[in-house]
Amino acid sequence: MQGRIICINTSIHKVLLENNTILDCKTRGKLRNMDISPVVGDFVIVDTDKQVIEKVLKRKNYLERPLISNIDKLLIVMSTAIPSFSSYLIDKFLIIAKSNNIEPIIVITKIDMTSLKEKIDVKKYIKYYRKIGIKTYMNKDVLKIKKEFKGSVVALCGQTGAGKSSLLNRIDASLSLKTGEVSLSLGRGKHTTRLVELLEVNQGLIADTPGFSSLEIKIPKNDIKKYYPEFNIQCKYKSCNHIKEDGCKVIELVNKNKIPKWRYDNYLKFLEEVGKEKY
Repeated sequence: MQGRIICINTSIHKVLLENNTILDCKTRGKLRNMDISPVVGDFVIVDTDKQVIEKVLKRKNYLERPLISNIDKLLIVMSTAIPSFSSYLIDKFLIIAKSNNIEPIIVITKIDMTSLKEKIDVKKYIKYYRKIGIKTYMNKDVLKIKKEFKGSVVALCGQTGAGKSSLLNRIDASLSLKTGEVSLSLGRGKHTTRLVELLEVNQGLIADTPGFSSLEIKIPKNDIKKYYPEFNIQCKYKSCNHIKEDGCKVIELVNKNKIPKWRYDNYLKFLEEVGKEKY
């Protein structure tokens, strides 16, 4: 029978089977011999009589930190005050999500704690992200956010103190009872456990993880432009990396304020960061 691993504790793998029951399983010796290590989120074939995992099915995506697979959506929770808003961090998470075949969704918090000028500035960012096709919600849009969970595996990321725990409690008040201190620090905060677990929420699953401890963009430098939808235009040269090439349409659009300078500046920073790595 097919199922999905929702938690791993030492050698015990909790599998949510397609008949909606949970079975504690171990892995077959042949998987260990083949150096196949199941992770939370994996779809697996289970021998229900022997309670063993026989096969790990092909993954949609795989992340090392946190160690999880087959995430459908990533909620990028971004505060507008304490901690302050960061388009750089949002754009980095957007690239990480898209390069791993994960749908990114931005959730803005603490807008009520900002000045009128700050509100106007943040709304400009929101308007632009929506323009390029990124779903962007305010944390008060609880019903819309809850709908994103249906039939999906959702993970959260963002700054410590951005309001992730408050958001979770609005989505499902029982989550705090299920996860205790862990739910208070989804993202990069302190944790009482290193276990990764999938919890049921609104006919979907939320990844309760020790957080995205690694924010490195693990893709080749020349691929970064692929994850900027507004860069999908024809420049003079097909190989244009939109830095200082002659006839670059992207730079032209930046100069005309059709592409915001902050967005382009983030792109240049990512090129510099990734350029220091070897792949």
